[in-house]
Amino acid sequence: MQGVKIDTSALNPIYLEMGAAVQDCQRLELYISFIVTLLTDLSDGNLSDQEFRGSMENLGSQTLGRLMDEIKKRVGFTDEAVLALRKAQRGRNFLIHRFYNERSDLLLSQEGREKALKEIQEKRGAVNVANAMLDPVMNDLIRLKGIDLEQFRSEVEQRFEGS
Repeated sequence: MQGVKIDTSALNPIYLEMGAAVQDCQRLELYISFIVTLLTDLSDGNLSDQEFRGSMENLGSQTLGRLMDEIKKRVGFTDEAVLALRKAQRGRNFLIHRFYNERSDLLLSQEGREKALKEIQEKRGAVNVANAMLDPVMNDLIRLKGIDLEQFRSEVEQRFEGS
């Protein structure tokens, strides 16, 4: 098959949306890890920088399901919020673990690609509902910790831009 070239440019919208969805999924996991670590820090006394990083590292190695269980134990979410988190988890798991295996046949036609793209966007939307729900929780904890939110955002942006 050497020398055979297949034009995959028709898949670029799928790849773009999937890449953005993966990033949103990572943000969800990071938010939960950060919130749980901040709650631990605020309730157990001040963690050293090393302990804080260690907690983030430990939580970062957990599955999303375990992270969800951990945050539910520590934050009094409404039933609606818990459902939103579970929907985000199901969407994330489908996109990360099953999308390409279960939807590869859709990628062969324009109509199928449009259907697949809508499905990715729907699952990504569920993840972002959860992210939006966690934003104010994280912001409140950051303020309680005494961290200047604008300075924190600026430092994160600088790290992102610098990498």
